[in-house]
Amino acid sequence: MATSLSRFSLFVLLNLVLLASLCKSSPEIVGHRNIHRTISASGGSNRSLLGIRRSNQNQVVECGELASKSKCSQRSNRCRWCRSEVLDDMCFSKPEAWRLPPQVFSCD
Repeated sequence: MATSLSRFSLFVLLNLVLLASLCKSSPEIVGHRNIHRTISASGGSNRSLLGIRRSNQNQVVECGELASKSKCSQRSNRCRWCRSEVLDDMCFSKPEAWRLPPQVFSCD
């Protein structure tokens, strides 16, 4: 009985590890929109935090994907550049920027 319980526990543990590794490697399983949030590369281009390149270049760029202040400012009708001393400076949509805590972020 103890060996079958031990084998069952090992089986469950291995399945959990396998499932966790699959979820970590596949952003589609996670299902979160901001998992592809971008950061600025040294050349001023955008790169994905997960290292995934998007193939469709004609898609509408969201404010959160803009990695530099100049790119964010070019879309001033929809986006705001917000600075923070505690967190990274980021570009947010107008409604998102309005909801940010003023103690943490200062938006243009």
